[in-house]
Amino acid sequence: MFEVMFRGVVWVGLLASILPAQPIIPAKPGLVSYADETYINDRLVDEISPSHLVQMNANAVLRTGSGHAEVLLGPCAAMWIDEKSSFRIVSVQPGDTRIEVLNGSVVVATDPIVKGSTLTVLLKSAIAAITRKGAYRFDARPPGVKVLAGRTAVEWMNRGIAVHAGRLLMLDTPLDIRRFDKRDRDSLENWSHDRAELLTRLSAPRTGNVKDPEPPLTQDDLDNVKRAIEGVTDNVSHAPVRPMPMPPSSLSGCALAGW
Repeated sequence: MFEVMFRGVVWVGLLASILPAQPIIPAKPGLVSYADETYINDRLVDEISPSHLVQMNANAVLRTGSGHAEVLLGPCAAMWIDEKSSFRIVSVQPGDTRIEVLNGSVVVATDPIVKGSTLTVLLKSAIAAITRKGAYRFDARPPGVKVLAGRTAVEWMNRGIAVHAGRLLMLDTPLDIRRFDKRDRDSLENWSHDRAELLTRLSAPRTGNVKDPEPPLTQDDLDNVKRAIEGVTDNVSHAPVRPMPMPPSSLSGCALAGW
């Protein structure tokens, strides 16, 4: 077990040393950029790496076991999925991203949505349109929409309800909007916050005296690195490396952090 973990750490470390010089990856809606014990349509996502990303299509269902997942939702938007949670991609059409939270909890963060685009989250009978910079949590049980930062409009029970930062709209009572302390975060909110900061740092435009980027890695380059690592620990089965941060191009310059 120690050897497997050691090889995984070396693999991540070697890739981290060469990733910053690589071309960044377009953030198509539904692109899985982190997966730990995660299943798509009941199939285990066995590896996330620079040469192997997972794209979710319409009607695909992602669920987590005891791990977490991160899914990019298009330009300047990302979602973090808690343990034992699931969601469905309803639409990934250009400019129209819709997801449905099925179980558990997720956090969605966005910079200002590109004009003409829509990001919609469905939860039970509620529909939340996310049009502003902010961070939003959706819980399936008990059902609720929690605005960590920003503001959203929720269509529920044939009415439109504005929910502001620091407010929680409960969906199991006729109308219940509560205050909450934004400093009181649970493990999902802390992890989401850390991942948002990481994506923001990776996506920040580089300035100053920066060397010209090296030629992009080829698949042969990645395979050679992998074989070198495998040579360190012979006779050890491959352990998938899931938490691989990706700096997608459509997140370039976006500020998902700060909430």
